[in-house]
Amino acid sequence: MHVETGNFEANWKEFERRFNEALNHDPDFLLFPEYCLTGFEEWDFSGTKLYDEIVGRVAQLAREAGVYIVFGLLEPYKNCVYNTALLIGRDGEVLLKHRKFQEPMKFCTGNTVRTARTEFGKAAIIICGDLYNKHIVKWVRRKRPDFLFVPMEYSPDYGEPNEEDVAAMAERVRLLGARAFIANSHPPGGAWAFDPAGGLIASSRGDELLVAEV
Repeated sequence: MHVETGNFEANWKEFERRFNEALNHDPDFLLFPEYCLTGFEEWDFSGTKLYDEIVGRVAQLAREAGVYIVFGLLEPYKNCVYNTALLIGRDGEVLLKHRKFQEPMKFCTGNTVRTARTEFGKAAIIICGDLYNKHIVKWVRRKRPDFLFVPMEYSPDYGEPNEEDVAAMAERVRLLGARAFIANSHPPGGAWAFDPAGGLIASSRGDELLVAEV
């Protein structure tokens, strides 16, 4: 999904467009990138004001289409801002919330990984750099989800994620021991699906839609 930093309405139109495109494939789960409806530029936390509106809009889409949606957004909580991702259920209810562990100063950070039961098994969420966090490995291995969703915003200086990046993702997925689905915001984009052993099941480049079996 292409993301324009600070342009909620443009991002929402793109979100709806990609959502409707994905519905043509009769999906059960739709995964969108990290803070995909606001983008993020250091240290502009204005996107937190849209939290309730974003959750309401995405929940309505999930409910009307009868699908699960995973996506990232900025979450205000008391005096904190979290980099958060949600799993919205088929009925539009929030089933799961994850607050990112691997964040720099000015963000508050999460300290637990939770799971939610679906008809396909237990789902968990981590966000971007969490994939490389040693505490995340312990949590995920303890919770033993059947599959893991990873919203991402990764923009290396050299352009698109390369073979070394994908190999690093694969190794971390192997350590976590769960099927993993990763969606990176565009630019540069990319999406990947891995089996629990870290084997690459499917991938897409740039802004291409990836359809993979859970």
